[in-house]
Amino acid sequence: MTEMQSQHSIIASPIGSRLTALAESDKSRGIKQKFSDDSERVNRFSFDHRDVLYDFSKTHISAELVQCYLDFAEEINFTQRRLSLFAGERINNSENRSVLHALLRDETNQAIEMAAPKAIVEAAQSKAQFIARYDQIQSELAKRSTPVENIIHVGIGGSSLGTQLIFEALKDLGATISVHFVGNIDGHQLVDVLAKCQVDNTLVIGVSKTFTTAETLQNLNSIAAWFSRHGVENPLTNFYGVTAAPQKAVEYGLCEVNTVAFPEWVGGRYSVWSSVSLSAALVIGMHKFEELLAGAASMDQHFYRSDLSENLPFLSAALDHYYTNFLNVKSRAIFAYDFRLRSLVDYLQQLETESNGKDRQRDGAAVDQQTSPVVWGGVGTDVQHSVFQMLHQGTALIPSEFILVKKPDHDLLMHHKELLANGLAQPAALLAGQNYAEVEQRHAHENLSELTKKAKIFSGDRPSTTILIERLSPLSLGALLAFYEHRTFCFGVFANINSYDQMGVELGKRLAKQVKPLLSDGQAQKSADEFDSSTLSVLRRIISD
Repeated sequence: MTEMQSQHSIIASPIGSRLTALAESDKSRGIKQKFSDDSERVNRFSFDHRDVLYDFSKTHISAELVQCYLDFAEEINFTQRRLSLFAGERINNSENRSVLHALLRDETNQAIEMAAPKAIVEAAQSKAQFIARYDQIQSELAKRSTPVENIIHVGIGGSSLGTQLIFEALKDLGATISVHFVGNIDGHQLVDVLAKCQVDNTLVIGVSKTFTTAETLQNLNSIAAWFSRHGVENPLTNFYGVTAAPQKAVEYGLCEVNTVAFPEWVGGRYSVWSSVSLSAALVIGMHKFEELLAGAASMDQHFYRSDLSENLPFLSAALDHYYTNFLNVKSRAIFAYDFRLRSLVDYLQQLETESNGKDRQRDGAAVDQQTSPVVWGGVGTDVQHSVFQMLHQGTALIPSEFILVKKPDHDLLMHHKELLANGLAQPAALLAGQNYAEVEQRHAHENLSELTKKAKIFSGDRPSTTILIERLSPLSLGALLAFYEHRTFCFGVFANINSYDQMGVELGKRLAKQVKPLLSDGQAQKSADEFDSSTLSVLRRIISD
């Protein structure tokens, strides 16, 4: 099957009928019954990779479900689609682009023959320049009379989220440099960051693939003005630009030696592996960044080489697709029981919903199934006191993922035991539930009213995955993030959508450019034919005296 050919849909196929019947059975039997029927369930559906345990046993996974998706994978030639990804074929067919981010963490690409061999050279050159610029900046920092204590990272979306995640996750607890992330065009964020910095100890790193991103350039301009107000004659000497269009950064006013390029084929939400992460690398060290790449490369090897029946991204995506399309699930929750992973949900939210939130198949036809669920979540144990009420007793079925770290990098061991106790107890409670008889037994001496007893009933049989990381290291984090990337790819293949464009964000950007001048010249009426009456009404309210 070539990339331009359509695949048949799983929904209307005999495999879809099997999955529909399986879903009806799962609704009536529940997950607890699966444990009763199979004493080896935990071993059968738990997998290890790079000191990370993936336990799917508390989900609806079953041998029947896995076999359905293995059969479907054979029908759609999934292994060829996977090879096309790694070989650099133009799988992003709407933009006629290859998807090559795996080269950033392993430019040898497992000796796979590339459709465009020069991409391997570009990846190697990009990494070499990144390391050279890193060394240059570190040398300059060492010579400064006033040590750098602050880096302001200016970028939005994929130009920031991944970098912020690895900075927070991998920086030493006693790091002497703080990185402040400015993505939002909201001036309140920038004012808050500038209040924490001084011009003599601050570097600025602007990240934009095209170096034309409106929010990024406006923030850079305002920061440059802040430097000027504090007596810096040439503010841009403190600025570095990371971009796929270095000439644009030079035109903006940056010195050529202060620009760091990455290949044009690097997609925003897959750019964490590139020089986009310069600000984080300056704090965690290049050795840790290279370990991050190695961890991701190990997951690439697992995904490419492992049998699909034991393939972590494939199995996870099969569950995602089954839940979304056959058990009518609308969202998936992710809870990181480690404060260092506090930006993980934001990162994964962009990765998955921007990739797979599509209503067009690869041939342009309307989709015939549900695509990306809503991805949301938070950090334990904070969220236990808010959204977990809905998880346990709400009317929606919400598969949840719990990410735990076995060994902390601090010595407050009682804190960590409490954290792990909660991270283990919540998925156990989601599975077990509590019926009326159990309520009566546990509260026999409390004289509870019938209303209170019924309020304490939990249905249970609510699915969850537990991901246990031995220690949060560059290797384990790199493997984890690559796992989610490949999982996203697999779901896109199952749903027959292009996971690598993002057309849905473009219309709003275009209209914002049309609205902006109206906020200044008050000519809202001139655009009456371009905007709806509600938008015009709010606009007039904003520009009125």
